[in-house]
Amino acid sequence: MGFLPRVKAVERTVILNPFRAEVAKWFSISANHCQVIEIVRVLTDDPNIVGIGETMIDYIAVPHKVTDESIKKIIGSQVSEFMFDDSIGAGLQMALLDATGKAKELPVFKLFGRTLYRDSCPVSWWNMEAPADVLKSEAKTAVADGYTTHKIKARPWFDIYQQLDAIDEVTPDNYLIDIDWNGQLLDVERAIPVLQKLNSKAKIGLYEDPIPRDDISGQVELRSFCQRPLLTHFFEEWSDRQLQARAVDGYVIDGGVSRILHIGTEIDKRNMEGFIQICGSGLTVALSLHLGAVIRGARQPYVSMVTSFTHELLKAALKPHNGFIEVPKGSGLGVELDEEKISLLEIKDSYPLVLPRRVYKFNLGDGRVRNYASVARLWEETSLSGSLPVQPIGSSLEIIDDDSTSDFERMYERALGAPFWD
Repeated sequence: MGFLPRVKAVERTVILNPFRAEVAKWFSISANHCQVIEIVRVLTDDPNIVGIGETMIDYIAVPHKVTDESIKKIIGSQVSEFMFDDSIGAGLQMALLDATGKAKELPVFKLFGRTLYRDSCPVSWWNMEAPADVLKSEAKTAVADGYTTHKIKARPWFDIYQQLDAIDEVTPDNYLIDIDWNGQLLDVERAIPVLQKLNSKAKIGLYEDPIPRDDISGQVELRSFCQRPLLTHFFEEWSDRQLQARAVDGYVIDGGVSRILHIGTEIDKRNMEGFIQICGSGLTVALSLHLGAVIRGARQPYVSMVTSFTHELLKAALKPHNGFIEVPKGSGLGVELDEEKISLLEIKDSYPLVLPRRVYKFNLGDGRVRNYASVARLWEETSLSGSLPVQPIGSSLEIIDDDSTSDFERMYERALGAPFWD
């Protein structure tokens, strides 16, 4: 096909895709904003070619937003002209890839012009921070749904050892648990004792960012204590030094499509590994599969947030079998949007979402309890100032919601002024 359709218009629909009830309370701690998703449709001058994509609008890890300027930029262009331009936003880029694939009658992975390394890709169940009993229940669901890997967020306010034991109780021997600290073990001195203790846990798959991502000398030292692969996020300003020093075993592969393909090239050149992490619902899962199919080193299980939501947003869900999902072979992304579900979830109200007033009670496991009016202050004391233990045994977090009583009001106002000990 010589000439491809041109972009005629772009339609955008904002939806609220709720977290599943089983995890909603805990996911709201750090990821409440992730429930707001924008569905993007690229209409072309060929009425049979409509590209679809999605943007997790307020996802803070990677810039994703589609802007009015981006839409003006692509109007009138052939659908393929800007499909590798990461600056236009996640949902718009995804929709252009989908439209181009449909116009050429090719799956998206064939648009990348690269070797096909796999026809099915490893995927992971993902939980944000949550109590051990919640993760235990989630693991049972994950196994029933065909997953064999589980990524969890490790936080000082939950006992990681209890969490791992709880998951272990309900999962088969081949089930692996990947642990992400987002740097909250702070430094090598504090991280080594934790990792040495965790090394004995048979089901741990990998360690992600136990210390800050730019601490390259610390990563080199820490890697010698890790009996599992040590991964971090790929950043161009640090990657050359990390790669030369072999500071890590691999990378979290994220960003726009061109950036992901670039990272894939870099790790493949060095025979390293990593996993694709782009967050969204079923459309995003489909895109990650197309990308993973052409990145040789993308061997670790991929992460999205699809398992967190009430709805996958697809007519036919992408379900794993023995931990792998087959790469869609149809034209474009190879999936179909559930338009009826989109209509039901559409919102007109303002966003981002605002959490209700809460008090967070951090039990350090040694009899001390510290109260906070926001997770931001909790994060500040555990991560930024490093004034509290990094991974205390027996720790837990209690969330006290506003019940309109004077007792709550006094407690909240005091915590709002400054965190305090019980």
